[in-house]
Amino acid sequence: MKFCFFGHIAGSFNGKTIGGAELQIALLARALALKNHEVVIIDPSAEKSFLTEEGVKFVHVPDWNKGINGVRLFMHRIPQLKKLFIEQNADYYYVRMKTYMHLIPYWSARKINKKFIIAFAHDLDAPKFLKNFRYKYRSNFNIFKFLTIYIPNEFAYKFLIKNADYVLLQHSDQENYLENVKGQVLIFPNIFDFSNVPAHSGKTENYFVHPGTLSVLKGIKNLKKLLTVINHSILIKIIGQPINLKSEKIYETLRGRENVTLTGRRNHKETIMEIANSLALINTSNFEGFPNIFLEAWATGVPVISLHVNPGNIFNKYNLGIYCDGDLNKMKKSIEEFHTYPINKEKMVSYVREFHDFSTAGERFILLLTNPKNK
Repeated sequence: MKFCFFGHIAGSFNGKTIGGAELQIALLARALALKNHEVVIIDPSAEKSFLTEEGVKFVHVPDWNKGINGVRLFMHRIPQLKKLFIEQNADYYYVRMKTYMHLIPYWSARKINKKFIIAFAHDLDAPKFLKNFRYKYRSNFNIFKFLTIYIPNEFAYKFLIKNADYVLLQHSDQENYLENVKGQVLIFPNIFDFSNVPAHSGKTENYFVHPGTLSVLKGIKNLKKLLTVINHSILIKIIGQPINLKSEKIYETLRGRENVTLTGRRNHKETIMEIANSLALINTSNFEGFPNIFLEAWATGVPVISLHVNPGNIFNKYNLGIYCDGDLNKMKKSIEEFHTYPINKEKMVSYVREFHDFSTAGERFILLLTNPKNK
């Protein structure tokens, strides 16, 4: 079978991943190529077309930045993309994330009577617009972007979710967000590549780690409140950087606290090493999808203490850490009394191998599409 993906994915093949969604696309593309499927990624960020060692073909979009901003979208970018998508003649066209640009592979797939797949990247991909406004757009509001990017993205995404041949969810709770979907709704968990786990001594150091992008959506306000009330003998290592002015101001208030270490941004392997050496990973996000950092923790035998995020009720099902039900006091107590909780590192690693392992991802994905009753 032939698969065509779309997005800024090239960085994920050379250690410069933009985000979790891009990483998941790269992992799936690699997994399918290693199972001898034909895989093409149309990537506007790629400077030239090239073939990866796994056999993934990257297609460069010529003169992507040619022309006047705004005008070039309609005069150049859309026609070029549509032409490239149709030329691929793929069996399946796959997109992930919320952008109106995904209408182009959708229209192309429909024109040549092929299948279109849209995958959730976040729990906020589908809920009502007011919730998205409250948690995503309001904290860094820009009227121009709101009218020209965010509003078109919302309308396009709702249309694509409703009309796609397949809607792929990260976990079962996301099905509650869907309305009037015409295609098949399937669950395909995020992928984890165990080859990314660096070798380490296995010695646990005396700190908790909070990795990831720092923003209001990702819970930086919750993190500040937690650090205000928690016992100051508890060491917290914060990995990542703020992404806007509001989060930068909060970030600076954390600097200089004797029990807090701000590392800034680290590369992927360095971050996994910091997680592997920690007592536990803490997550204060208001919303996520299925966080890659959770998989990185469990794959190294490190439990997660999560304030709001419990995708598909997995904490309760598989004993992967502590879910705090949105209660900051419970999170404080869980961290301060962490030494009293039983930890089974082997079970956490086994969970990731059973449901998320890269080595079986290609087979699982094909089985899901061809025999959806096994979802």
